[in-house]
Amino acid sequence: MFGPAYDFLPNKHRGEGLLPWVIAVMIFLCALCLVLGVAIGRGLEGWSSNLATHMSVQIVEADQRIRARDTDEALRIVRATPGVISADVLAESETMALIKPWLGDIPAEADLPIPTMIDIKLQSTDTAVIASIKDKLQAGVTSARVDDHQEWMGRILDLADLARLLLSSTAALVILCTIAIVIFGCRTGLATHKKNIEIMHMIGAEDHIIARTFERKYWRHGFLGGLIGVAFASLGLYGLSVLASRLGEGLMNSIAPSDSDYYILLILPLVSSIITMVTAGSTVRSALKKMM
Repeated sequence: MFGPAYDFLPNKHRGEGLLPWVIAVMIFLCALCLVLGVAIGRGLEGWSSNLATHMSVQIVEADQRIRARDTDEALRIVRATPGVISADVLAESETMALIKPWLGDIPAEADLPIPTMIDIKLQSTDTAVIASIKDKLQAGVTSARVDDHQEWMGRILDLADLARLLLSSTAALVILCTIAIVIFGCRTGLATHKKNIEIMHMIGAEDHIIARTFERKYWRHGFLGGLIGVAFASLGLYGLSVLASRLGEGLMNSIAPSDSDYYILLILPLVSSIITMVTAGSTVRSALKKMM
């Protein structure tokens, strides 16, 4: 009867041309929050789980002969403990590399007593194995200091939880802002086309037909804005991944987005179009009831 449901609306009205770009900015921010939230949470948990299967033992004895004897005894105790894959003494250069961030370059003539470091690799994160190693070393090697990284891992996991919470909250706020923008745009469109809508009512058009007009138009805006936002977000995240990969293995590389994280971006244009369509339809229907 009325032909295509969107015939009574011009292709563009005041401010409408900017709406897809505003939505694109919102989807860009939302995409960054979602992907980085997943990547950071997964990366920090993976990094901490790697630490959980490692322990380190320091032999802090100034006398070199006693330190060598205690080191051999510590290795014997640790290697005889069930659940231990390997226990190896770090080379002096590796120990110096660990100390350097705290003490800087130590000259050879300083003759400082550098502790012997033993790296222990465990089969699992069984706390019973960790406790057994601690008890045996404390009883058999008085100069041994055990670090199981538990306190450090707890802080890492707390950081991962906080990062996910902040980024997911930001994404939720961005979505709410997008909904508010669509509501404002719909109300502006209704005011702009008020005379056309009144004429449609006079010739018998029902509210759902008028609402469908706005739904189709805002569906296109949401989908186009979603595509633009996802495209820019993909470029930014890819650049971040490339820069992080140049740093080599480490914390920054572990929290960089991986290929699987980009699948989240594929659904965002569709989600954006659905949100804008549903918001536009409900806003228009509510406004039309008040106009009657």
